Amino acid sequence: MSLATRIVLLLVSAAFSVLMGIQGISRYVTYHNQTYDLAMYARQAWGLAHGMYWDPIVNAHFLGTHASFVLWPLGMLGELFGVVPVLLVAQVMAFGLATLPLAQLAARRFGDAGALCAGAVWLAYPNISHVVSYEFHPGSLAVLPLAVALDAIDTSHVLGLALSCLAIMVCRADFALLVIMLAVVALISPRRTRALRAMALFIGAFAGAYLALQFKWILPNFAAARTSYDLHFARWGGSPFGIVRALWNDPALVLSHFAEPARWRYPLLILWPLGFLPLCSPLLLLPALPFLAINLISTFPTSTEMYSHYLTPAVPTLVAAAFQGLAHVHRWLATPPMSSVALSGLLGLGALANWQMSALPWAKTFPDSAFQVDARTYEADRILRQIPPDASVQAPDPLLPHLATRREVYRSAAPEHAVDYVVIDVSHRLRYARREDLLRTTEEPMARRWLARRDFGLVHAEPNYLLFGRGKDPREGPAARYLGEDPLDRRGVTLTRCLGVSSAWVQPQGLLLELVVDAPCPSDLALKLVFDGQPERVDLMFDGLLSPSQLRDELVFSWHPLQPSERRSLREHGLWLGVIRSDGAPPEPADPRSRPVVVIQ
Repeated sequence: MSLATRIVLLLVSAAFSVLMGIQGISRYVTYHNQTYDLAMYARQAWGLAHGMYWDPIVNAHFLGTHASFVLWPLGMLGELFGVVPVLLVAQVMAFGLATLPLAQLAARRFGDAGALCAGAVWLAYPNISHVVSYEFHPGSLAVLPLAVALDAIDTSHVLGLALSCLAIMVCRADFALLVIMLAVVALISPRRTRALRAMALFIGAFAGAYLALQFKWILPNFAAARTSYDLHFARWGGSPFGIVRALWNDPALVLSHFAEPARWRYPLLILWPLGFLPLCSPLLLLPALPFLAINLISTFPTSTEMYSHYLTPAVPTLVAAAFQGLAHVHRWLATPPMSSVALSGLLGLGALANWQMSALPWAKTFPDSAFQVDARTYEADRILRQIPPDASVQAPDPLLPHLATRREVYRSAAPEHAVDYVVIDVSHRLRYARREDLLRTTEEPMARRWLARRDFGLVHAEPNYLLFGRGKDPREGPAARYLGEDPLDRRGVTLTRCLGVSSAWVQPQGLLLELVVDAPCPSDLALKLVFDGQPERVDLMFDGLLSPSQLRDELVFSWHPLQPSERRSLREHGLWLGVIRSDGAPPEPADPRSRPVVVIQ
């Protein structure tokens, strides 16, 4: 490969890495990470740098996860530059630098043209840009040493193969299986030397012992009660090898699993961007087979998607096999060298077409909203500013990467922990606003429970998030604005035994209701507003920030925005008001479904 070609590849790889790095960091700072992977690995890296080996996010010891020792030095660098930025930059650098060994492998067969095409094929493969700009996974860092290992086998470079295989296992302990497959390729490769064969035997034995140690002792003693294997292979008893037992005991179950469209389409999905050329090099496909087999066996919904990180560690092997397969086609057809260059060029043009399915800005599938500041970004910023830096927190996944450098940080989807602050996601309230369905969503009961608690109080509220603090008064903070004085009289319209309406006013911001409370109400109580000629509307009282169960014998206020059509109906026909619970019925059988209320215009 010429110096000019090498420079071009370095410039293209650097541009790709910078662009993907900007996208990855943009997604992070705008709170658009929708899974907890980035937070989990950031917490592990930070914990390792501080001598903490327990990961509170997944409730497991570091050794009981993927044992990604590469996180240790990255966590130390994170002390200087920030843990999350270091992880994201390291990931894009690994993807960018993997271009060179893959290009060298192609250059030995097709010269500089093949090298340039290999770089384009690698960077344009649809899986790559989506993964590198979405989250962080230590297994994705293995693409660089894997590409180096494939190049070392191609050149019989013994030391390069040994160091790259060690680096692969440092990225993830269970990638020892990948190393075993690389050792097999090195053993039976036509280019092997005696020294390479001896090193391959040693590497295979070492990786096998390390893999056995991982599954026979480390995971049984350090893994959490529920691991990712339970999520992926629950149908097979929590292990991919359970499919062998299922094939013997219940072959119909196995056949139905592989008959699903996502399964039989998967090989076509991943091979067609490479022109199905990897099939022409079955030997070099061996390191990719464990990942492809596990993805096919897995029952996890995203395991067979093109954009899933579960496919990423197989991509370097697929690209290398594609150019090795192209070389085989050249020999089989006895084509002249220029014809092979032309075939390589066609593969490069196919790579350009693949860019349209990537996460690059000009692609059709580019998720531009995932990298842009929106209302939720500002809301998350305001929520996090209310949490002291040394406080323990339980929060939704999009906020976790920003809280990961703490001793105690937990997912809000997990069981409740003894923390100082809890953030819950209430975005469902915007999706189901003014609909009775809101009361019966899976998310609303949890919000009601937190608002009804006495040991936690609402500290800060945003449309999409609520922040609760331990020991805070639930009637103070945002809830205090809805509380009035003790009622002097109780005249008005009775809605139910605990609640009545004293008066109602139309104001510029909407409808203001003055409610009289006789006793604490059920926590799932909501108001039903009926405007003549308009659909019935169900609203949470007090903007959903004060639980009816926290009320006393007092006067309270509740604001409700009005649509123009509702204002007209209210002005011409008046208002009917009722109360309902989550089952859609009034609190008491004798309560009317609604009653007319005099509104002061």
